Amino acid sequence: MIKKINKHKRIINVIILVSLLFTLAYLINNARIQNNNYFKINNTIHKLIMFNKDFNLYLKNSFKYNNFDIIQSKIEQSKIEFNELQNNLILHIIKNEALHKSHLKLAKDITIKYELMNRTKSYRAVLNKSYVIAQKIKTSGISKNLNELYSIIMTLDKNPEIDIIKELKNLEKIEKNYSKREDVYFLKHAKTILTYHMKLLKLNETLNSLHIEKELKIFNNLYSEYSYSIIQTAYLSIIIMFILLIFSIFFYLFYDYKLAQSQKELSRFRKTVENSDNIVIITDANVQIKYVNAAFTKTTGYTADEVIGKDPKILNSGRQPKEFYKELNETIYAGKKWSGQFINITKNKELTYESATISPVFDENDNIIEFIAIKSDITKETLGQEQLIKKEKLLLQQSKMAAMGEMLQNIAHQWRQPLSLISTASTGLMVKKELNLPTTVEEDISTLNTINDTTQYLSETINAFRDFFQTHKEKVNFNVKDVYYKTLNIVQSKFKTMNIELCENIEDITITNFDNELIQVLMNILNNAKDVLELSQNKRKLIFVDVHAKKNKLYILIKDNGGGIRENIINNVFEPYFTTKHKSQGTGIGLYMCQEIINNHMEGKISVHNRSFTYEEVTYKGAEFQIILPLS
Repeated sequence: MIKKINKHKRIINVIILVSLLFTLAYLINNARIQNNNYFKINNTIHKLIMFNKDFNLYLKNSFKYNNFDIIQSKIEQSKIEFNELQNNLILHIIKNEALHKSHLKLAKDITIKYELMNRTKSYRAVLNKSYVIAQKIKTSGISKNLNELYSIIMTLDKNPEIDIIKELKNLEKIEKNYSKREDVYFLKHAKTILTYHMKLLKLNETLNSLHIEKELKIFNNLYSEYSYSIIQTAYLSIIIMFILLIFSIFFYLFYDYKLAQSQKELSRFRKTVENSDNIVIITDANVQIKYVNAAFTKTTGYTADEVIGKDPKILNSGRQPKEFYKELNETIYAGKKWSGQFINITKNKELTYESATISPVFDENDNIIEFIAIKSDITKETLGQEQLIKKEKLLLQQSKMAAMGEMLQNIAHQWRQPLSLISTASTGLMVKKELNLPTTVEEDISTLNTINDTTQYLSETINAFRDFFQTHKEKVNFNVKDVYYKTLNIVQSKFKTMNIELCENIEDITITNFDNELIQVLMNILNNAKDVLELSQNKRKLIFVDVHAKKNKLYILIKDNGGGIRENIINNVFEPYFTTKHKSQGTGIGLYMCQEIINNHMEGKISVHNRSFTYEEVTYKGAEFQIILPLS
């Protein structure tokens, strides 16, 4: 269809050119017959008229006229002709006041016009350079928000309704918001285009106010009393036809060149699309496939012949609801671009995940004529992400199981003494009763109180363990000090057994986050410190806990005097399954889950460093864990 239209346009252009040539040949022959007595001064006047029309034509089309050498040559020729007119003795001999005044005014206005035309030519040269640079910058890539400005500057000569002053003010407001090199240079040249376009418009207004052509006609009419009207008409016709012929030839060559360039660009674009790694699908307005590229065949298994004329629904996997496709159709038929992800199925019934953008294409009447879909195959990335999520869930489950084992050990250790106390008290009371040994009411009450107090202690311990295993799907407001002591209540029995001293500096701070997750992290770090101190040769086994707030952040610092972590492995302690303990003592996922909880769930940061410090005049070295959490 496009080729047929281009062919018809070429035929019409050839017919016009031939008609102009025949017409011009006829007029020249007619002028030759009647040109025997044509006066030199009349010929000069007509040349000036011809040049003025050329100038007016140039000014009218200055926004797309690029051959400055030709127009400069005509300006110089026009000046020569005008000087000949000025120096013509006949004009000085003729005693005609009206002609004399017309001559003076014409001389003045033509001089002004030459000056303004040179300025117009200079302005246009600047504009051409900025247009070319702006187009190159656009091709290399500018911010999407600047595309509208690009459209405005590229259509200035076609849209006189654009308020250039307003656009310049808007440009000055937004240019500070862009720092990318391409954006900065684009804005610079956009400003140049707007500024010089406005200057051109003002120059044209001044030039239009000169009315040179009108003055030439007045001068020509006054001088026509000294020349033959028929010769004047013949020469004017020749000049006009000659101008039209030059313009037509120029237009034909320019159009032919543009057409060749367009075809070359179209061929290059088609090759680019065909060889693209992205899937490209083009459908008509009724969503029937018109074109697919090689990437489509590679991904789906369907050849172009198998899908041309069919609906893209053949790729539908049924994994996405009807509302998804309803929203898609409403968007694209509203003339808007749609972006999203498809879960499609290949010819071999395999699932594919695709990131897609669908854009409508409009004709000159803003009617949708087709849709272009550009898609990327993200199947590997999506499946990889799903495997990563499964792995994280598995690690979390392993961490919970490890924590549960630790809890059971703590329960057994923490209940041993209270249960022994209850057993001793109840057995002693029962023996006395069986042997009928005398006891006082006060002794019985004291024994029963001991049993009751111990039972209450066991109940509180159960509550502490129960709170640890509760999970909250939403963040809650809690006191950090309370969470710390809940954690301590779980692990402190082993700390007392090993004579571990706790040096605490804990501020009363309330935050909004996941409390049980923080208990799990604190318990893991404290248990690690306990395990390290168990192997330490230090006489005093110390753990320092510091909790404070600073600049809207909560800081939890836990360090020990166990000698620190070896420098060659300290950067690996948060990796999954990395452990320095025996397999019977650790799984290597405790600190990994601490990092996952703090960084990904609680929106904080966790790190570890070796520290040397002095406490009560003794220098120690140990590992310090730092947890930073947002206060809200």
